[in-house]
Amino acid sequence: MKRANTAASTAFKRPSVVVCSLGLWLLFLVVIIWPWIDQFDTMDMTSFLLPLMSAIIWWLGLLWALHHLCFKLAAFFRKTASQPEPARSPSQSIAILYVTCDDFNPNCCQSCIDQDYPSCRVLICDDSQELKYREMIREFLDKRSTKCELVTRPNNQGFKAGNLNHALKNCVNEEWVLLVDADQLLPIDFLTKLAKRLPSDDPSVAFIQAAHKPLTDPQESPFQAALSPEVTLFYSRDLSVRETFGFVPLLGHGALIRRSAWSAVGGFPERVSEDFAFALRLSSRQQHGIYVDDIESYEAYPFDFGGFMIRIRKYAGGTAETLLREAAAFFSSSASRVEKYDFGMQVSWYVLAPVMVLNSFLSAYVVHGLWIGGLIRLHPLLPYLYSRMLLFLWVVITSWLVVVSITQNWQKAWRFYFWSTAIYTSAMPLTGLSFIKHLFARPIFKRTPKNGEATRLSWVESIFMIFLGLTAVTCALTWLSPFSPVLIGQGVAYLSYTLYGRLCTRSLLGTLSRKLVYIPGLLMLVAIFTMLKWGRY
Repeated sequence: MKRANTAASTAFKRPSVVVCSLGLWLLFLVVIIWPWIDQFDTMDMTSFLLPLMSAIIWWLGLLWALHHLCFKLAAFFRKTASQPEPARSPSQSIAILYVTCDDFNPNCCQSCIDQDYPSCRVLICDDSQELKYREMIREFLDKRSTKCELVTRPNNQGFKAGNLNHALKNCVNEEWVLLVDADQLLPIDFLTKLAKRLPSDDPSVAFIQAAHKPLTDPQESPFQAALSPEVTLFYSRDLSVRETFGFVPLLGHGALIRRSAWSAVGGFPERVSEDFAFALRLSSRQQHGIYVDDIESYEAYPFDFGGFMIRIRKYAGGTAETLLREAAAFFSSSASRVEKYDFGMQVSWYVLAPVMVLNSFLSAYVVHGLWIGGLIRLHPLLPYLYSRMLLFLWVVITSWLVVVSITQNWQKAWRFYFWSTAIYTSAMPLTGLSFIKHLFARPIFKRTPKNGEATRLSWVESIFMIFLGLTAVTCALTWLSPFSPVLIGQGVAYLSYTLYGRLCTRSLLGTLSRKLVYIPGLLMLVAIFTMLKWGRY
């Protein structure tokens, strides 16, 4: 489905979606939340401040949820082109940078070589330290010596950003460069289609970001099968209207970048999240990216829970580093207020994660006091706002809309809800700790395991999660209330952290883990019912 945008699009951002989400948020505050809070005795500071503190935190979580929900819903109403774009055959030379570091995939690299675009060359930018992967690349090149070349450097300084900067500075003269990850598979006409979107008259366009689909593989793991719809959810819903209504990030792969723009901002910032930092610097200079959702390549979802944890904690650390070292300049720049606000909402999940974990315990205590005292009843809609219920509800709704519309399979949509609820709940405490840690210590880039690599979880972190899970379940049962299923569900997810590491194994523990992964999502649904019933009592 082609979008109505063209290469001549401008950086002007329409505030409609942002205003809609803020309007809904303020409406809920005025009509539901504030009248409920106003029932408390403000003279009793303990019984007033604790509910107020908890409500404010959930209120901020609601702001984040409504923001992303509005973007997802707006994606269904985006305009499409009435006629196909006129065909043209661009002749501009393009360099393809295939970036690898101990994760070389011959099939993915071959898909770069097989592009039908007439004027391109492939550079394998290799930072591999393991002999196995260096030998794989050497054997690959021996058979294709005339079709691609190897680029190495004496050290791995600057992580992926340093790798890219080295290649762009020393080996690339082309104005446009395609960035490709090691596990990214390109359709044969990917570059030809993308090159047709090259701007001919808009020097402010610094990059063109394409979409992705989950890579299907006969050997895919149960973890990938259950959660890979997240790739489609992100690219077809979260990003699809941000070129008009928000901030378009560079996602590090599947994107054409303009070399002159790269040079103007001093190259890729040597950060863990070099792509986001690069997009922020560009936006500060009144340059921007174009997102095209009708041109897609394929990327692999993490093979197992251990790989997922490495990736999400890398994102958390990268977000902390970006906020500390790049955000101030971006927020004080001439970038539009809509871009600034949307960027803040895109990264705020990592900011909220540690606070939301603690607030679950606070909420259980507060609701227990209200429940046993019979002092204040909930508004019938408040259960959807005062807890994380809305966050889970919109995940259910949007995943259904996306997955069912693409696969026509409601069972996959339900499976995605239950698995994503359990996995993200289990991941939240350590993700939050990673964010806090890297506010004080610079993160180190750790590649996400690929090519079906299984990843073992740290036993120290597993013990911590078991302790946290036991604490959550104990508190939920001690502070019994209609909110208890929420905290019990979280506790079960925490207790199952180690077990989730077995989700992809063919063993008794693996079978058990694949059954128990449904419990947290089921308890969240039970909590919706119990709190709604309390509100109507």
